[in-house]
Amino acid sequence: MKSVESPCLRNPPVFAPRVTLGFVSCERGHYLKAALESARECIEYPDLEWIVVDDDSAEPGLREYIRGCDWIQHKVFRRQTHAEAMNQLLEMATGEFILIWPEDVQFITRGDWLRDLVEILQANPDIGGVCLDAQRLCTLNAIFHPSLRERFARLRAEIRRFGWRGVRRQRKIENARGLSLWTYGAYGDGVVGSGIPSLMRTSIWRELGPWRVAKPDARLIDSSLGAEDDMIDRVRQKGIRLQLAITRIPMAADIINDDTGCKAKVRKGVRYGIYSPPPGGGTYYYRIRPVEERLQAARPDRPLSFSECVEPIGFEIPKDARGDRLKASFRDQPRYDVRQDERTGAKT
Repeated sequence: MKSVESPCLRNPPVFAPRVTLGFVSCERGHYLKAALESARECIEYPDLEWIVVDDDSAEPGLREYIRGCDWIQHKVFRRQTHAEAMNQLLEMATGEFILIWPEDVQFITRGDWLRDLVEILQANPDIGGVCLDAQRLCTLNAIFHPSLRERFARLRAEIRRFGWRGVRRQRKIENARGLSLWTYGAYGDGVVGSGIPSLMRTSIWRELGPWRVAKPDARLIDSSLGAEDDMIDRVRQKGIRLQLAITRIPMAADIINDDTGCKAKVRKGVRYGIYSPPPGGGTYYYRIRPVEERLQAARPDRPLSFSECVEPIGFEIPKDARGDRLKASFRDQPRYDVRQDERTGAKT
């Protein structure tokens, strides 16, 4: 299989294990294009495998766009559940590492940072999933600046599970070139249960086994239909002691381009939230910055938050009273019938 090499890779490593970039897609062509094109611009790495698994979308132009991306080696169009799409990605992947990505997250940082992350993962086998996307400030504070009461609660939970010697502690890890990440310590279970969006060793997912739909009647907010919770239960039952980690500077950001703070989704043929193309007819929703510029703005105590580093093009990010990114409740989002919109040509 021929690998795809970025034309702007400056310092190729002597050895770089293959990384599979796996994208899952469903009726959101504008988002998918922003995700794929930004990935192509931002990820400089010598051995990439590209896979797109689309839920047999009917959105005009979506399938044609994917078929026209000649750098994508594998393109699958099949009606299936989120869990089945994830399993298909893993079955097809030939990379030692896999970046599993939803189409509604755009990359915002350009450079050969993936080389650094692979190097850190190879040197630290206790790290499971790595989060690359910008988080809200309240989320980062909960992880890295918890109350004393919460710290004790996490410690007690860890001791019950693994004993004193098994307690996972937060730490900052930096490679020789200066790119760093923080581990979550006792916060979380070491993997992103939904798989998306995260970078991880492919072997860990295969050891844990396939995602299984556990609750076919799960709430619409759960696109995995219980598969995410089932995966976390499996991690706990196996006693796996991995840690989640997050990059010091965000490499990507959720696409949110309306004043309600929603992230447009499709559930069972209904679109929730306001879905629209990038303003001005462009490809991207957010500006892309080089990794060196992001590092200059990095903080010493925690990763940069969404509000601190995401620069929308032609619109404003909605914020709450504290200046944090606004996040709308799933129940409060506008609803549209996807099939009806396709028949009438309505913009959703």
